[in-house]
Amino acid sequence: MDNGGRVAARRVLTRAESQALTRDELIAAAERLFYANGYHATSLAAIAAEAGRTIGAVYSNFDSKEALCLEVLRSWGTARLSRLANAIAGTDGTLEQRLDAIADWWDNQVMTDDAPLILVAEYGISLLRDPASQARAAEACQRFVESGRVLMLDHLPENADVSGQLLEDAVHGVLGTGIGLAAGRVSGVVGADRLSSILTTTIEFWLRRLGDSIRAA
Repeated sequence: MDNGGRVAARRVLTRAESQALTRDELIAAAERLFYANGYHATSLAAIAAEAGRTIGAVYSNFDSKEALCLEVLRSWGTARLSRLANAIAGTDGTLEQRLDAIADWWDNQVMTDDAPLILVAEYGISLLRDPASQARAAEACQRFVESGRVLMLDHLPENADVSGQLLEDAVHGVLGTGIGLAAGRVSGVVGADRLSSILTTTIEFWLRRLGDSIRAA
């Protein structure tokens, strides 16, 4: 048998595999166009063309442009959270080293690229008059909330009451600061050299508040 006859037959993808591949290609195409042109200037038709797919393929995977954008942002955020987890795992577990790891991650993994930060802002504005979309976005953000909660809990005494409102305030206070810093970064209001310092100072502030509340109890 000649060389041509020995070429292995290509394995045919299952329906589920084909759908997953199409979905991944659409997300990748959407990311490229959203980053390059912005949320409002990018149409689903343009995304379909960029991915080499039909508009029907888009709608069979995503209900709307908003849903597709949310998936792009979810993918970006999940990747950043994974890198943060790896960075913290590489420390000796002390608060000082963890804060240093967070600062390095914030400066070099989150704040280095304006495109996704601008997309977050554009996407957020698009939700202002759509409560249903706001609810979906809030649900998608729960992983970030849980990560923040774990970070706080790791540095509280074992007998700490973690069910109180103060812990929730601390978690959302840190996340809110992060969102504000990202907006300040892309708008030029906050200098790049101050971003991680403000974030880690906020984390330390809330840890002190939580510690004080435990001692006062």
